[in-house]
Amino acid sequence: MHDLLQAHGRIVQSYHVLAHQVDGRNRRLRLVITFTDGSTLHVRDYRLGSSTRKYAFHWQDADAQLLMRWDNAPHWPDVETHPHHRHVGQADHVEPSDETELGDVLAVVARHLADE
Repeated sequence: MHDLLQAHGRIVQSYHVLAHQVDGRNRRLRLVITFTDGSTLHVRDYRLGSSTRKYAFHWQDADAQLLMRWDNAPHWPDVETHPHHRHVGQADHVEPSDETELGDVLAVVARHLADE
């Protein structure tokens, strides 16, 4: 994870690990990444064994307004990438998403910050 964040050093201002626990095949990761524009990414990624995973990557601007949130909660069954999806700008604006890993999400953030 540290190497991944360093690879995105041009956009990552700082990060704070809230939890990183490994117990056998179970892993729990929570962190907050602050970007150079003041926006933050709140990361929650839980893996239970080899088959169960629950994640959410919540990106918000400096005023705590939602920019995007990626997650795999199964409450949007009509999305073609179900259960993976993203919320854009509003909690009820849902789109398909193939971004399921932190590196994928950081690449999206980097593209958006480069466009500003």
